[in-house]
Amino acid sequence: MLVKGQIPSHEPVVSIGLVLPEDRVQKLVIMDVENNRSFNINLSKEPNYFPTSTYKLSSIRAGRGFHWEKNISITVEGELEIKIVDECLFVINHIPLEKYIICVATSEMSGECPQALLESQTVAARSWLLAAMEQKHADLGIDSCNDDCCQRYQGIENLTDAAISAAEKTWGQVLIHDEKICDTRYAKSCGGISENNENVWDGEPKPYLRAIHDGNNSALPNIKSESDLKVWLTELQNSYCGPEYVPENDFKKYLGHVDKSGSYFRWNVSFSQEELAQLISEKTRQTFDSIVLLQPLNRGISGRITQLRIDGISKGEPANIILKSEYEIRRVLHPDFLYSSAFIIETNSDLDSQPSQIKLRGAGWGHGVGLCQIGALGMALNGSSFENILSHYFHSTELKNIYD
Repeated sequence: MLVKGQIPSHEPVVSIGLVLPEDRVQKLVIMDVENNRSFNINLSKEPNYFPTSTYKLSSIRAGRGFHWEKNISITVEGELEIKIVDECLFVINHIPLEKYIICVATSEMSGECPQALLESQTVAARSWLLAAMEQKHADLGIDSCNDDCCQRYQGIENLTDAAISAAEKTWGQVLIHDEKICDTRYAKSCGGISENNENVWDGEPKPYLRAIHDGNNSALPNIKSESDLKVWLTELQNSYCGPEYVPENDFKKYLGHVDKSGSYFRWNVSFSQEELAQLISEKTRQTFDSIVLLQPLNRGISGRITQLRIDGISKGEPANIILKSEYEIRRVLHPDFLYSSAFIIETNSDLDSQPSQIKLRGAGWGHGVGLCQIGALGMALNGSSFENILSHYFHSTELKNIYD
């Protein structure tokens, strides 16, 4: 496994989980493409090790826990190791880092994206992996999984000449701050303002993960009050991730293979009183007969709610619960997963009565920290280089080649 804080002097081999024990997979078909051989893998067989080749795997989970979750087929290079953990299959792809990273940009976004977007995405993905700050699956002995909880890796099928060129041009390049590889986070759309890292995850503030205005004006907009935030959300803004730079009609050709088309910059979600009470009850396991108030207790720089109080009625008595992270807020307030926690609450109700309809008006898709993928796309479409894109989203960093 990669070691946190250690800068490799040569290209490492990384271990990527393709099928995790949590997927509860009992059987799997693996095709060795180069040798035209098929293998039926199940729990009755001993663990297997497949040497370097090209392998096609069917029904691999993509978008675990998100609203775009589905099963897809992927083709990968390198070695495969198959274990049995908790009576489920666990499949690991051991692969040289540059062969892996060349696939990430066209898994996160489409290979039809401009070269500068693919280059900036490749550097960000390489830096994040080598920084090894999260190591979410260290208990499984792997560097990353294949999915959104780490970063997308959907194999070689989506590769384009532009993506291959982007990886070759940026070979071995990472972002550095204070002589360490940067923990370069990224999300689909910041909605016009990115977020400070400490407002989304526990940990110290990082100088290169500061909130920025995603536009050609460096000053952050004033959205400290709910009324200011409402104006920001409802009026047209000059943002790289907005429709002025990336027309939403063009999204389909630029999005990743598993992404759904939608309103990434601004969106609305509405619930009836009954729907919202049932949803919150199911997600929190605290029963609500009705919801009286959704009250933001704390917001980040981008307007993302980081603490939310829910007041309601349970069995005729007042009841409340506090959601204490943007992730938990997004998990609870949507049947699958809410696009972001940067939203205001609008209601349709009579005075002195509980709201009959609750509408959330929001901005952005994702946590909003670091590189805004659609904003980077907007910059690239309008002529920015990958160096300018990276310096826009990651302040106080330098681009460095750490191995040839």
